[in-house]
Amino acid sequence: MTHTFSKAAIFIGLSLTGGWGCATEPNLTDIQKQVQTLMIQQEASHKQEQQIIDRMETVESQLDEHDFLVGELIKTEEEASLDTRHLLEKLERTSTLLREQIEQTRTTTQRRDQDLSIRVKALEGRIDNVIHQSRSVSESPEATTPNPTSPAPNPKETQTGLPAAPASPGERAGAENEASAFRSAYKVFLNGNYDRASVEFKRFVTNYPSTTLTPQAYYYLGESFYVQKHYDPAKQALEHVISRYPSSKYRSHALYKLG
Repeated sequence: MTHTFSKAAIFIGLSLTGGWGCATEPNLTDIQKQVQTLMIQQEASHKQEQQIIDRMETVESQLDEHDFLVGELIKTEEEASLDTRHLLEKLERTSTLLREQIEQTRTTTQRRDQDLSIRVKALEGRIDNVIHQSRSVSESPEATTPNPTSPAPNPKETQTGLPAAPASPGERAGAENEASAFRSAYKVFLNGNYDRASVEFKRFVTNYPSTTLTPQAYYYLGESFYVQKHYDPAKQALEHVISRYPSSKYRSHALYKLG
């Protein structure tokens, strides 16, 4: 378009200056003005075209940048989606592992509870046997050394010749209370409540200071204190077992505990 306007202007100028001599002077002046106007319009149009081209290049650059940003956004979303899937898979694996551990812990706890229940019942049976043996010894007549010149005494009679009196209901109730108190303290000890166990064993040795279960109660009293790191009262209880009950099997346990 610019070149067309240039050719037209040159052609008109040549025509006016020498090609055709028929043009008058006023007409020549008008035509020159028109040519100048056309050239000015041509230059302005050229500037507008250049501005349009510049704007188009700017828009194209912006479009390229927009396309790049969209591509980066899509890439970021894909990476985020991939990370999310990895996190979900890791979470599922962790959840499965935790469920397995919980189930194993539950099974182990149930088995431990069953074993503990069996041990408690066995110990209760042993305690009852000890109580019955103690009761039988207390109900039997005192042993006497037979005189070779005299007949052997009747085992059902005392030294006074009278039959031995059976244990009174109060004595039997006391023995049962003793066994019950010991079982209660021992259950607390097995459950790991050592603070309460020390209180109950201390109450037991106070209420039953000289029974067949007293050495055992002193030993577990020392154990309860020892686990709580109350070493001085633990040492006193264990030394009491050693000094007061030399024939008890818990004496060796106490010696081992004290080192």
